[in-house]
Amino acid sequence: MYRNLNCDLVGITGRQSEIIELALTFGFRGIDIDINDLVKRCERSSLESAARFLISSKLKIGSFHVPVDLDTDEQSFEEALKSLKQAAEIAGRVEAKVGIVDIPTQTDRLPYPEYFEVIRKRVEQLAALFGEEDVKIALAMQSATAEDKQFKFIQDVEGFVALANTCKSVGIVLDLWTWFCGKGNVEDLAKIGVERVYAVRLADCKEGVAPEAATESDCMLPGTVGTIDPVPYVQQVAAAELDIPVSAGGSFSNTGGKRDQFIEKIQDRLHDILTNAGLPSRLRKPAEIAEAAYPSKSPA
Repeated sequence: MYRNLNCDLVGITGRQSEIIELALTFGFRGIDIDINDLVKRCERSSLESAARFLISSKLKIGSFHVPVDLDTDEQSFEEALKSLKQAAEIAGRVEAKVGIVDIPTQTDRLPYPEYFEVIRKRVEQLAALFGEEDVKIALAMQSATAEDKQFKFIQDVEGFVALANTCKSVGIVLDLWTWFCGKGNVEDLAKIGVERVYAVRLADCKEGVAPEAATESDCMLPGTVGTIDPVPYVQQVAAAELDIPVSAGGSFSNTGGKRDQFIEKIQDRLHDILTNAGLPSRLRKPAEIAEAAYPSKSPA
């Protein structure tokens, strides 16, 4: 496992070059990328030009979000598959190994059993398309929203496990925030198989908030209060010796601090969790490095 910077999870935006600089500064070994942005820049120039900072950084690409809506009509989905071919090709060329697909929580299209089969088929189609470029698909469970559609779909870990075990050609994102909201536990992970975890996302929840009542505003950096204990999950994944990204969630907007300080805090939290799980981890402190290289002068 390696520390990965996923800016979407923490509400930080910036150009690709800025995100790369933050990751390198604070010792992350990987980042998630915006595949839509990369495709657009490739269309304006060449892949070598569009991805030059990414390639030269030597950072791993932890994952990317597959821009597809599984809850759409058949014609729109078929058109989306055609447009995704370019994204799959570019992802393969920059060695982005994992594409994340969000699973709907509600739908107006079909009742649960029929809709389950529609989603299963579409996931398999995506896996086949991206598999041609040696890119794996990982399913991501979503937190239930206030949106009121006719039929409920995957809103808990039990349903997510059932879908994942039906879609044998894909893996999952172990997102401890949605896992908590979906009333999952460590034992549920074994029902899917730890070897099918393609990415790990860690988070915590405000104290005293029940899973069914939790909202995104309750999501905090892992290790903040201890509502969600990430160590047993990390230990399970670590035991399988998987070379996969581990990222942190929690909103930057709730901190009131500076962006660099927040990224450093993410590094610290991931370091502590990995260390407590028995994994090697080393902190990178840019301020201390700079002070050692250029010590400030003592006042006369």
